Amino acid sequence: MRFTVSTELMLLGAALVAFLGVLVYVFSLKSKEKRERRNTKAISVALVDYFRRTGVEVSVGCVKSHGSDRYTAFIESEPMKRFRLSHIIEMTLREQVAKNCGLELDKVYWRFPIKEVAQNPAAAVAKAQEAVKAAEGVDDYINEGLVNYRDLPKLEVTEIPWEKFEEAAAVEPAEKAEPKQDTADSPDKA
Repeated sequence: MRFTVSTELMLLGAALVAFLGVLVYVFSLKSKEKRERRNTKAISVALVDYFRRTGVEVSVGCVKSHGSDRYTAFIESEPMKRFRLSHIIEMTLREQVAKNCGLELDKVYWRFPIKEVAQNPAAAVAKAQEAVKAAEGVDDYINEGLVNYRDLPKLEVTEIPWEKFEEAAAVEPAEKAEPKQDTADSPDKA
């Protein structure tokens, strides 16, 4: 007795195997996409919770780096003095994500948006001047940077005769740098 399989039956079996292969591939892509969305959501939530515990409201976006299991976070916040050393905060954020989510945070990008400008430029300037007056003493971060510029003495430039310049240029630098000391006040002579 010989067992023969018809070519039609073989083609039908091959088509069924190919169809099952496509279904498995589509299912794996869908599950991978869901896992990535779940991971990016978990990282975003972990970062928002971290900042919320410190009293700062931020918005966080997160994406997976192409071809790796690392993630990139995009943090948007109001400009604050505590973010001046953001590279130190990033180390803590990486540890937080690894501990809470079991994932690796590769990069962190910070964004400190500028407030919207009105359509009317004159109104925008007036509004900015009012905001500066209102923020006087409130925003220590900006005021700290401006302190040095507010107290700078005004420079005064005048012409001097050429003889005075030659006289100043002829003085040796050692004579200018070393102040003369009285030998009577010296402790060695006592």
